[in-house]
Amino acid sequence: MTTQSDLKKLAEQMAGSMKSFDDIKDFQKQLMQSFIDTALEACQ
Repeated sequence: MTTQSDLKKLAEQMAGSMKSFDDIKDFQKQLMQSFIDTALEACQ
């Protein structure tokens, strides 16, 4: 499982590449879709 420290490092890395709130929303949407796809594949 991902630790809080790992999540903080990832957030710091991602923050450097995001220039606007829309970038954050787009990333959140992509991340959620990836999670849903992975979860659905695991259930099959």
